[in-house]
Amino acid sequence: MAKHETTQINEVSRIAAGTEVKGNLISSSDIRIDGMFEGDLVTTGKLVLGEKAVLKGNAVCTSADVWGNIEGELYVGEAVTFKSTASFKGNLKTVKICIEMGVRFTGNCQIISVEEFKGYSSQYLKQENSAL
Repeated sequence: MAKHETTQINEVSRIAAGTEVKGNLISSSDIRIDGMFEGDLVTTGKLVLGEKAVLKGNAVCTSADVWGNIEGELYVGEAVTFKSTASFKGNLKTVKICIEMGVRFTGNCQIISVEEFKGYSSQYLKQENSAL
């Protein structure tokens, strides 16, 4: 009988509170950060930043929910939601955006098409793979 590998629906890579990570992260699963991440992050899943989370660097993801702090560039292929406790400083390129009252947003926001996102993400993946 053939054995089939399946991706779990709820697969999540986590960086827990009190944890600091520096480097580059490429994942096909969702990513939740409650600690500190510094570097470049690419996921074909969802990015979630908890209230005390800090992300310094560039991130490419399918969707994002942000309660914490981001400093850098963020590329989102579907929708990003900034919750009331979020702080963003940098450049954002996204297909859709939702910002709750109370968010601190400093920088630029560009609404892009899905095709433009695919171009950014494939270009970014090529850069990351060549650096490996």
